[in-house]
Amino acid sequence: MEKDNLSAREALIKILDENKLVRVSNQNATNATAKIVIYFPADDYDLQPKGVTDKFPEIYGGNFVIKGDGAGKTRLLMNNPIGTDESTTAPLLTIKHTNSPANINNSKILATVVENAAKGSFSVKVGSVNELSVGKWVQLRLRSGNDELLKKEVGPIYSQMTTKWSVAQQPGLSETNENGKGVNVMEFHQIKSIDGNVVTFYEPIMHEVDIAYNDYDGGWVIRDYKYFENVGVEDLSFVGKAITPYYHHGDNDPDAPDAWLYDSGYMPLQLSRVVNSWVRNVSFESVSEAVTFGESANCSAYNISITGNRGHSAVRAQGSSRVFIGKVSDESFDTRGHGQWHGCGVSKPSMGTVVWNCNWGQDACFESHATQPRATLFDNCRGGLVRYHAGGADTEAPNHLSDLTLWNLEVTGTIDEKGINFASDFKWWDAGNVWWKIYPPIVVGTHGQAVTFSQEEGQLTYEESTGTKVTPESLYEAQLQNRLGYVPAWLKALK
Repeated sequence: MEKDNLSAREALIKILDENKLVRVSNQNATNATAKIVIYFPADDYDLQPKGVTDKFPEIYGGNFVIKGDGAGKTRLLMNNPIGTDESTTAPLLTIKHTNSPANINNSKILATVVENAAKGSFSVKVGSVNELSVGKWVQLRLRSGNDELLKKEVGPIYSQMTTKWSVAQQPGLSETNENGKGVNVMEFHQIKSIDGNVVTFYEPIMHEVDIAYNDYDGGWVIRDYKYFENVGVEDLSFVGKAITPYYHHGDNDPDAPDAWLYDSGYMPLQLSRVVNSWVRNVSFESVSEAVTFGESANCSAYNISITGNRGHSAVRAQGSSRVFIGKVSDESFDTRGHGQWHGCGVSKPSMGTVVWNCNWGQDACFESHATQPRATLFDNCRGGLVRYHAGGADTEAPNHLSDLTLWNLEVTGTIDEKGINFASDFKWWDAGNVWWKIYPPIVVGTHGQAVTFSQEEGQLTYEESTGTKVTPESLYEAQLQNRLGYVPAWLKALK
């Protein structure tokens, strides 16, 4: 990487530029079919040297892999944070489509859904298919400020919602709404077939479609979706210098350095608007955040380790569909706690995320970062159950909506860094705490350190075998066995 008297950073930018993956010599460069492997032989590569605060060029492309000789052998170093404040910080490597988050919320409407469709079905009927085609990826979207729909969506907890969250207080919901007010559903799908005006997807719909609310703020529509595909990052390590000890958002740090450095100073990797992509066999050491899939679909992150200084978050699906997060071992730590502040999990309107066989810190929690994630399975995982470590601003609550399932969660801790113990009468929707609002989940086989769940009405959709591990050990594996007739070899190998 350092031949021709180039630094590792300069050499990587040169390779990316030559393959039209960054906008250096060509300001319009994007390459959806790069068809290259960017290979780092075993060594250390300083991609963000001390004294360099400039942002690394964003990578626009698909069909390429960044590959090393193995975690711990190939190390990509981040010896300096990017930016000088919260507004200029960024991940080291950002692989993305050119759509900005604002554009994805206002992307072109291709069709309007004209009939109801059940959750778990594969097809929707639309008014016109003129702008749709087989193989195309699209967004199935709902934005509605209708208060009756909100009542239906939050069910038994509606009466406990404050007016801060009620769309009755927020008439005229706009398409750019991202503050949790109103109903916000987003699924990414690839079209398998079109028969007349019926569009069939490869994957099932994860939220029922009810066109009764189509008169409100657009209702159920199919929107355009811009993406890259087949992006891989594998067999290497990212090494940062996260500040230690960690203070969430810099709160209560007696030395009071800039707060942004704690949460985002050392973010090595983010993938946005990609499909069929992966991060595997990668280790992260002393990072603020490990990896985020933003507005992506059918992606995976597995065989991941997080060590060194504790930071902000681990591996997350952010506004994404059907992300698999598997075998993530989080052993980062400092003098104030164990594991990243937020464990593996979800944020924004993510759907269908599976977090399988992962662990997070003893005084942490799975991540559930509000703005309406749904349908998340935490399967055969281990970690703390410290409530507010799930994350989420009060204006974006609830932390999670329907279909949250915790299956065979082994609780390794219930006491936070302040000594508060959450083991007794554990509430999922706490009317007295703005940081902890979860739609009544399905909780089966919780074991390890003893936890008792509140039996108040509206706290649980279903509870079984608390204190005892259940069979099957993994719900995800059992579902695969049922659907496919076997558990895939790659998943068996991870165990």
